[in-house]
Amino acid sequence: MRFVWICSLVIVAACSHDVRVTYPAPPGAPTGTLVLLLGQAAGDVAVAINGNLMCQGEHTERVTIDNVPVGTAKIVMAANGADKQFEMWIDGDHPTTVPLGVPDAGNGFVKTLFGTIVTIIIYSLLH
Repeated sequence: MRFVWICSLVIVAACSHDVRVTYPAPPGAPTGTLVLLLGQAAGDVAVAINGNLMCQGEHTERVTIDNVPVGTAKIVMAANGADKQFEMWIDGDHPTTVPLGVPDAGNGFVKTLFGTIVTIIIYSLLH
């Protein structure tokens, strides 16, 4: 019975969940909502807006940030070991939705190792 309970806990912990946070905008400022939609579930997701860290270490496909000041926002997002920086206009009337692609999580090390081995072999053949 314990084994089933532990397996269930591991499966639930591995599942992605939607993240919803609130930007610390000044009271009374015009604000909107930013929704970041990732192409697939990603791990170690971190998002900063205008230098304010909004979330870190999340496993998710969707990040919703409420109370973002209307206007151009500087957004930095990291997911699966890769990061993106961009600017986006935040609208006060409707949620601003940004679809984003993210790299696969599992094969970064294998690609790096393969590239290193190929580089060493080519270098050895040329010299």
